[in-house]
Amino acid sequence: MTRLTPSGQTLYQQIADELARQIAEGIFKPGDKLPSIRKQSQQRSVSIATIQSAYEQLELQYLIESRPQSGFYVREPINIPSFGASLSPYTGISLAHNSTLAHNSTGFSDLRRDLPVPSSNDDLSLPTAVSIKQSASEVLRRCQQPDLINLGTAIPSPEFLPVKQLQRIMGSLVRKRMDEVVMSVFPPGLSELRNQVAKRMAESGCHVAPSEIVITNGCQEALTLCLRAVAEPGDVIAIESPAFVGLLQTIESLGMKALEIPTHPQKGISLEALQLALEQWPVKAVALVPTHNNPLGFTMPDAHRRELLSLLKPLDIPVIEDDLFGDLDYSGNRTPAIKAYDEEGQVLYCSSISKSIASGLRVGWVSGGRYQQKIEFLKSFSSVGTSTLSQMAVAEFMANGGYDRHLRRIQVAYARQVQLMGSAIGQYFPEGTTLTRPMGGYILWVGLPGDIDTFHLHHQALEQGIGIMPGKLFSTRDHYQNFLRVNCAVPWDLNVEAAIRTLGDLIRGLLITE
Repeated sequence: MTRLTPSGQTLYQQIADELARQIAEGIFKPGDKLPSIRKQSQQRSVSIATIQSAYEQLELQYLIESRPQSGFYVREPINIPSFGASLSPYTGISLAHNSTLAHNSTGFSDLRRDLPVPSSNDDLSLPTAVSIKQSASEVLRRCQQPDLINLGTAIPSPEFLPVKQLQRIMGSLVRKRMDEVVMSVFPPGLSELRNQVAKRMAESGCHVAPSEIVITNGCQEALTLCLRAVAEPGDVIAIESPAFVGLLQTIESLGMKALEIPTHPQKGISLEALQLALEQWPVKAVALVPTHNNPLGFTMPDAHRRELLSLLKPLDIPVIEDDLFGDLDYSGNRTPAIKAYDEEGQVLYCSSISKSIASGLRVGWVSGGRYQQKIEFLKSFSSVGTSTLSQMAVAEFMANGGYDRHLRRIQVAYARQVQLMGSAIGQYFPEGTTLTRPMGGYILWVGLPGDIDTFHLHHQALEQGIGIMPGKLFSTRDHYQNFLRVNCAVPWDLNVEAAIRTLGDLIRGLLITE
């Protein structure tokens, strides 16, 4: 059980905050070695695990670093020119717990130049066959080249993932339960994991039984199963605009059509435009990322979620809810899912651990409401099952409290990452740049001035060793050619800062040649 202090903090957070203050006050200076974990444990009369968690949090905040066979040392302060001086290493402590950034209405209070939020797309388009497969696959492949600063694909760097904890858990499973590891687990999936997922879903207001959950190979398979359960090739799926690239790829692979609905960068999909679209087209489902949206970063207000269901309920149109980033709110609070307001089994809820624990484990899930049996059937005859070892490891990580501790750390870390990246964009990108204000996740949606084609910028950036995701890939049409999505889950250092500066220079060069 997690031990809380009288202030409501966990004990390791209180220790981390105390050490961070000592670093900020110069008691521990850059290059100084911190007391060993064992010594801190003895001095404070707490467990070694508590000190380990405190040190891990300080590592994620770039305040200290681990040196093999030596110990933990205070890092040099990070330099961000937009602040006019070195950024205090204390900035961002307790960011997930009542901090200015977590509760500020605009997000980046430290920006030298407060960039405006991108305007919404007001065009209501026709249902369109999706054709981004080749270009999207090419961009994703190039962004993952070795030695590339990957600001494109929305995959967190290993430094943000619980690698050591997973290594211990998986090692123990292989040693002690190998007979179970080598056996297939057929749909709906490992019961231990489904029990843990049901508990996690309850935190977002979704009260579903473990039997109402199917374990999948990541959220991508969950989305595929949902679309196959509610629609056929040629059918129309209403989506946000801009839309998650993976959703567009899935719609394309199934031979369906996408109907892009104008989406506000702070409130979400336009219900007025959606209603108009429903009057004109035979929409089979509405697919959304309502919490910490990819790529816009917004979280749809509760009232908007209820209105959406009220609009779709009389028409019996299902909602496919992608809640992949739901656990990554900077405040530490969990926004109720659309599924929480579903009384008719109308919402098909998808999520995974790809953005929080590890994308390589390929563990996701779906709770399909009244489509549950069909989803389970489709899963049985598509990929059959999901890795047994991965399911067992995730179940154990969730059950032993490791997941909750890890979430608290990365909520702080991602808030800091987004702040640093947004500040650097504000410093180095040209006038006329726009920037979203997410309050969770680690993605920024950046609008560039003029008629810059970010696909061309993507190719120029690759030559400089930088990967970005062009906005064109987030639409079936050419709505977002001057936009790009930035992945902030890359450990901040001078190389990343230099990459943002280089992008700014490339953008200015393109503006001159227009």
